[in-house]
Amino acid sequence: MRKLLILTALASGCFAATAREDAWAILDKALQDDSEHKRIALAALATIPGSNPKAVLRAESALEDKDAEVRQAAAMALGQMKAREAVPYLKKALDDTGEVAFAAAKALTEIGDPSGRDVLIEVLAGERKDTPGIVTNAMRTAKNKIHHPGGLILMGAQDATGAMFGPASWGIVAAKDAVDLRGKGTPGRAAAAAYLVKDPDPYAVTLLEWALGDENQFVRAEAAKGLGQRGTSESIAKLQPLLDDPHTRVRAMAAASIINLSPGATP
Repeated sequence: MRKLLILTALASGCFAATAREDAWAILDKALQDDSEHKRIALAALATIPGSNPKAVLRAESALEDKDAEVRQAAAMALGQMKAREAVPYLKKALDDTGEVAFAAAKALTEIGDPSGRDVLIEVLAGERKDTPGIVTNAMRTAKNKIHHPGGLILMGAQDATGAMFGPASWGIVAAKDAVDLRGKGTPGRAAAAAYLVKDPDPYAVTLLEWALGDENQFVRAEAAKGLGQRGTSESIAKLQPLLDDPHTRVRAMAAASIINLSPGATP
């Protein structure tokens, strides 16, 4: 009986090893294919924890791909994997084209590294002129990393509709709001606000409060949501004017954040 159990265990182990080898072969084949298949493979790799060196190595290699969309997908994957070993490669990617640099900045923030903060701040600022000092400094630092971020589509409308940072903040996007959602630089600024929430620097709260004055309703809503998570009771005064915002999503998110930040919020 004992011998049978041992043989069964060995057979099971061999089967698992074979299946694992077959699985890597599938991913490797896709990673050697065209851009679409590479991005599909990277999306799959993103579900593997960063503690798996084989998965991390493959995503790191994709950061050198000739196609910017593949490099962008690779950066996103490494962020989702929380691949701390990839930080040096992601820092290098901050010098890539705008979309890739932005993806790398978000990935670094996901991992807990502050190196991408300047890029996030510049995207959040867009073309606004009323920038506080730290924003001006960040934009100066990042000027060679991302070109005219206010005009970039960046991660596309999927960011602003919640594919990257949760659909609850948007609700259903009415047809009359679709233009706002596709507005110049809107997805990027909204995504930047969402990722600054994850930045441990206390000044992230100041930046989110400043973003409440953005011209676009989706950015204001995301900033309000972020303050509900990162703000303090002192942020309530900054949120109160949004209770009179012409857009329901902004009023509702500001209201929820005020409740979250109010002393004794839980009944």
